[in-house]
Amino acid sequence: MRCGRSISRAVAPEGVIDIFTAAGLAMPDISILSDQFLAEVRGLPQKNLAVELLQKLLKGELATRRRKNVVQARSFAEMLEQNIRRYQNRAIEAAQVIEELIALAKDMIAFGAPSLVSRRRYWAPR
Repeated sequence: MRCGRSISRAVAPEGVIDIFTAAGLAMPDISILSDQFLAEVRGLPQKNLAVELLQKLLKGELATRRRKNVVQARSFAEMLEQNIRRYQNRAIEAAQVIEELIALAKDMIAFGAPSLVSRRRYWAPR
């Protein structure tokens, strides 16, 4: 029993630390809608797949935002649907809708800290 208490005290977490800061390293950007990822999507040869990918990612982000700010999510959802509708009606080309969806993603990033874009903290117990 004495040994068990010693072990439990030795491994009990005392808080959360940022392991990158503790190691003196810069925080890596692992966000899904990073500029690098959006540039890769922009360069995909299958433009229709790029449109579908961006649409799914943005819809997922809107679902997350809806829980926090219904009005903001509704506004972004309307912009997304309007762009997709224009694309489906052949009013704009795939390359143009990709650019508009990327701009919408950047607007979402600028307007708040969405879940897809926020930098995740890596932590380890002390």
